[in-house]
Amino acid sequence: MKDKLTELISYNRNIKKPMIIFTVTVVIICTLIIRSFYVPAYAIKINGQNIGVVADPSVFEEAVDSAETKVFEILGKDYNLESSTDISMTLAVKEQLVSSNEIKDSLIEQVNEIKKSYILKVDGIIIGASEDKSSLQSMLDKIISQYTNENTTYYQFEQDVSITYDYTAENTQSDPAVIYKTLTDNKEEAVLYTVVKGDTYSEIASNNGMRLSELMELNPQASIDRLMIGDVLNIKTAVPFLSVKTVENITYTEEIESPIEYVDDVSLYVGNSKTISEGTNGTSRINADITYLNGKEIERKIIKSSVIVEPTKTVVAKGITPRPKTASFGEYIWPVSGKVTSGVGSRYIFGSKNYHGGLDIAAPYGTNVKASDGGRVAFAGWSDSYGNLVIITHDNGTQTYYAHNSSLLVSKGEKVYRGQAIAKVGSTGQSTGNHSHFEIRVDGSIRNPYDYLYASR
Repeated sequence: MKDKLTELISYNRNIKKPMIIFTVTVVIICTLIIRSFYVPAYAIKINGQNIGVVADPSVFEEAVDSAETKVFEILGKDYNLESSTDISMTLAVKEQLVSSNEIKDSLIEQVNEIKKSYILKVDGIIIGASEDKSSLQSMLDKIISQYTNENTTYYQFEQDVSITYDYTAENTQSDPAVIYKTLTDNKEEAVLYTVVKGDTYSEIASNNGMRLSELMELNPQASIDRLMIGDVLNIKTAVPFLSVKTVENITYTEEIESPIEYVDDVSLYVGNSKTISEGTNGTSRINADITYLNGKEIERKIIKSSVIVEPTKTVVAKGITPRPKTASFGEYIWPVSGKVTSGVGSRYIFGSKNYHGGLDIAAPYGTNVKASDGGRVAFAGWSDSYGNLVIITHDNGTQTYYAHNSSLLVSKGEKVYRGQAIAKVGSTGQSTGNHSHFEIRVDGSIRNPYDYLYASR
């Protein structure tokens, strides 16, 4: 009996040993299998809602910081994205783990004041948003189409224009009509304007859609009584909110000016010239790339040019004989400086209506009266209503009259030069006060001196 018990125990021991080994082996294998598919992880819940599973709490913390920064950029205010957060350990399949960016997006989507849509920006400024990207793109295409045609080879907006899919504030403008109006409205832009000959403050203001008072307010350094060529003024001008630059390749014909050949002529004074034979202009065919900004040409680059019709030359004689001091220039200066008290036209004087053929320029008694241009004195003496009168005949046949002088400084037949003192201001003849009466006559006919005189005095 004892021998059988001993044998039984020995048998059981022999059976258990393999079983233990098997069990341990199975456990190890299962552990390896679990480890190969599952990893320790952290489940994230906010306000009871599953956000995701991360490998480490730091991933979530990084996502929160990034999300709150993004929300602040969008809304302009701080926002707490983890007011009720629950983090618990778990096992998860590796493919279930989410990144910091995915957690960030999930957090942002919890904010009711934010939406995700297509956003139109101009120079980084949000103009509007839409669920449909094509609606925003069609607005831009419509603006571009106003400046393009079959010759357009290139176009672009001058501003940085972009359409991106991203988060934006819920109240971002989404009305297509309002967005398009913003894109096509004009804006005021400050620019500098350089004064050229003939400009006046009123004309500069009018040409730029401004009132005179607005122009003067923008230029406190300027004086309404003084405007000089070369002065630089601040002005406002309307420009499109979106500026479009285009390039067109165009072929066109262009005149080639007749080349001029100069020949010396001793019969002419230096500075004078006359045409001996008139040439003809030629024609060329041009191919060019023309750059426009909002439809206005800003640059022209010639690609190819070929002559179709050759021009013929014009021969011009130029004077080489030194000009005498008394020679005429054909241009006229003011005889005196002063206020014009009467112009050309009908007027009442001494109780009757008559025609006034010149300018009356007020000046103090005895002021020098200057020759308006060089020439020969045709008359110097008393002439009824003119009083003391000087008439100068110029080289081109034009005559200038200087009347009501207190005294005369030249005689008939004398040659005078432009700017020479020829008389003194007075009030002789039919006159009501000291002034210089000035006339210009061409072929004996009275002309308006304003059409001939320099603007400056």
